[in-house]
Parts: sequence; structure tokens; C-alpha cells
Amino acid sequence: MPLKSEPLIATRHSTLERLSHFANIVSLAVLVFSGFSVYFGLNYLDYGDAYAVHIIAAAVFLAINWIVLPYSAFVNGTLPSYVFWVADARRLWMVIKNFFTGSEYPQYTIYDIGKHKFINRLHPVAKLLVYAHYSALFVLTITGLVLYSGSIMLLGVDISGLIVHAMDFASPYFSLSGTALVRILHVAMAYWFVAEVIIHVGMVQLDPRKFQHIKSMFLDGKEDLTEDMTADIVDTSEK
Repeated sequence: MPLKSEPLIATRHSTLERLSHFANIVSLAVLVFSGFSVYFGLNYLDYGDAYAVHIIAAAVFLAINWIVLPYSAFVNGTLPSYVFWVADARRLWMVIKNFFTGSEYPQYTIYDIGKHKFINRLHPVAKLLVYAHYSALFVLTITGLVLYSGSIMLLGVDISGLIVHAMDFASPYFSLSGTALVRILHVAMAYWFVAEVIIHVGMVQLDPRKFQHIKSMFLDGKEDLTEDMTADIVDTSEK
């Protein structure tokens, strides 16, 4: 095991992950501002311009989240690190206890120097946010398809019509039409993404223990694990 005084530099975020993160931030911001302009009729953009900008930003945002990020996780072999394991539940409980009692904070960053890779990188709250993110993204995607066009065909199947029919089953409980429910869900997911950013930045990232992680994401992708208070360095090659 390396001495604490010896730097242990590891790549925490790949170049593709960092670029995707920046593109995600920009496209989400554009989506929110242009979408609210369309929905509420705000006058800082003409309706036509706001709609066009919204569609372009949506294409970028969906491509990053449905294609680029899963591809990056698959290629880098980090898909298992997004699973919320039993160990993550224990770490989450330690985080909660630390918040209320000041007890020991969990070491959730697990790095294997034998394999030269992270076994776990994500904070347990961040993992839960990933699940919430993709659940909201699914709703945002299917509702966005209907709002974009009421007759999107795929292999001869009316996708938009199927989505509206599915909404028609639930809409009577809210005294709404299927199309109205689609619109409300779409806007609700937009509000969720705003809340997600606040939680992600405010509760997970703005913590001095995570400075190395933030530096890695926004600068060079690397961190010195010996300076990371949340890191547990293991070596499976010794077993």
C-alpha cells in the first residue's frame, strides 16, 4: 500500500465523461429556459425561436444521456459502479448519521491499485439521483415525442398515438385528456431536473470532502487519492 505522503494519481473522469458533463449542463440550461419560454409564453424569446432552440437542445441532451454516457460507462467498464449495492445503503446510513451526529463519514471512493481502477466512484446519494434522473428522462422523452409530433411512426407503428392512448387510461383520474396529461408531465419533469441540479450541487458536491472529485470533473480528470478524505485504497492483487 502506498504511504500517505506519496501521491497516488488516478483518472477519475475520462475526457468523454467531462465533455459530456459540460454539454449536459449547457443543454439542460438551454432546455429549461427555452421550454419555459414556450410553455409560459415568456417574452425573452419569440415562440418560434424558443421552440427551435428547445428542439435542438433536446436532441443534444437526449443523445448525451441515452447514447454517450451509457456507451462511456460500458467502454470504461464502470456500469457496475452505478448499481446501488447493499454497501451503498450502509454508506448512505453513515452519511445520514454524520449529518445529524457528526459521526464518521463513509469512504465511498474505492480504488483498487492492483487493478488500477475504481471499484466505486459515486456517492450513494448520487447513485439514487442517477435512478431518479433516468426515470424522469424516460417520462420526459416519451412526452416530448408527443408534444413534438402527434404522428411519429416507427416501423409502421404510431408511437405518439400509443403514448397518448396509454395516458388516456390515467388521465380520467385527474380530470384531464391524455394530451393535457402529457403536457403536465413534461413540465413536471422539467421542474424535477431543476430540483435535481440543486440537490446534486448543493447536497452532494458543495462539500470540502469532495473537492478532488469536483476538480477532476472540471479540470484534468485526475485526482490524488491520498488527498481524498473519502477514498479507501485496496489491493486485490495481494489476495
